[in-house]
Formats: sequence, structure tokens, C-alpha cells
Amino acid sequence: MTGPHAAARELEWVGSEYMLRWLGRTEDSEIADFGAARAVRTPGHPDADFLNTVHRLLPEDAGQLPRIAAHYADAGVRPWLELMPAPDFGDLAAALAEAGGRQVGFLAMSERDLPAAPPGALPPGVTIEEVASDLEDFVRVLPAGHDVPAEHLEDAIRRTRECAGIAGARLYLARVHRVPAAAAVLFLAPPVAYLANASTLELHRRRGCQTALIQRRLADASAAGCTRAAVITEWGSQSHANVARAGFRGAYTKAVWRLGVS
Repeated sequence: MTGPHAAARELEWVGSEYMLRWLGRTEDSEIADFGAARAVRTPGHPDADFLNTVHRLLPEDAGQLPRIAAHYADAGVRPWLELMPAPDFGDLAAALAEAGGRQVGFLAMSERDLPAAPPGALPPGVTIEEVASDLEDFVRVLPAGHDVPAEHLEDAIRRTRECAGIAGARLYLARVHRVPAAAAVLFLAPPVAYLANASTLELHRRRGCQTALIQRRLADASAAGCTRAAVITEWGSQSHANVARAGFRGAYTKAVWRLGVS
């Protein structure tokens, strides 16, 4: 396999590998195979899209869609599907519609070459540290920075703690005047580095924490021997703007679908 599809598939597989390694470690998520597709299902959290996502679904596995739909329907879950562009995508879209799905949005996969320019000066009061053994600040900041509702926060903290056990993952914490403010994850799968997850507490937003975390992760990825970096963001979001400023360019747009939508 060569050409644009092969290049996109490499990035797609790295991004999904991080999620599959992470959620495969959690006690309340389960992963089932449907051809090459990997379906994450978390019945206890049916409204959390990232916990109920079908990864790596390509047109050649369109025939698996009735089984996939039934798998989620049995648990009362409407799954989220993030679909990369691929030959014969129209056939997959038709199969999705027939299975009761519809498109609900877009995500942007961005990439850039490494090495990156050396990190610039940190914003005033901001420090960046790699988290090694003391995870407490990291596991509390990352979900809180994603505005997880209070009633789900302790569960999210428990799940976030599993990040430390993912092979290839490195964890980072930003502080503002020594106060925990932002967190991020780097997933190394040479030659590709994936900026896997990041968030900032509301009180500390617009202080440059995410720009500093991006620069640090790119530098560490270069030092680890990676030659490309990739990141997924919501199209048109602040995160999308942040990575564009860091030299990322659009690789492809992912079509987001949901099954079970009337």
C-alpha cells in the first residue's frame, strides 16, 4: 500500500493505538474486534463518546456494520465512529446510513515534520515537568481541564491514572507559579509521535500552557528519534489553532458518525 491512503493510515493507526492501549487497561471498558475495526464499549458511560468509539473502520469492513450496531445496541450505547478518508468511502457511508447512522461532525488530523525548532522561552510563571512517579496532580488536572462533570470526576481520575502504564506514553504537567494548571500526554511510536491528550484548568487558560506543552513534547519526540508528529483536534477549536501555530499542517479530515441516531 502506497500513496496518500498509506500515509493517512499510518497516522490513524498510531492515534488509535494510544486509545486502545489506554482503554484496554481500564476495568469498565471492553474492546471487541470486527474485522480490522476495534470497538470500544463502556456500558456504564453510554454518553461518553471517547469511551464508546469504533476505531479503524475502513470500507473493506463495511459488512461488519450490522454486527457492530447490534453489539452497541445490546448495551444501550450509540457509538461514535471517527472515519479517515479512504478509497470507496462512499460505500462505507452508504452502509453506515443503512445501519442507522448519520454524520455529526468533523475532526482534524494534523502533522508536522521533526525536528521542530528548539522550545522558546516559557511564559511568565509557567514551568513544565515530566511526570514520573507522583501522579496525583496530573491525574486530577487532565480530566478537570476537560470540564468533566463533578459527579463523574473521581471515575475519570481513576481512569486517567491508567495513562501511566501505557507503553510508549510520557506524561507532562504545567504549573503556573507552582500551581498545577495543565496536563498533556505524548505517545511515542517511532517514527511517529502522537500528541495524545491535553487540557488546561479554566482558571489558567490563555496563559500559554498548551503552547509550552506542545513545544516540550515536540522536543522530546525529536530526541526520542521520531521524524513526524501528529495530533487530532476538533475542527476550528482553540486546540486546532494552537497546533497550527506550532507548525502543524492539515493531514486529513475525519468524518464523525454516530449509530443509532433517529
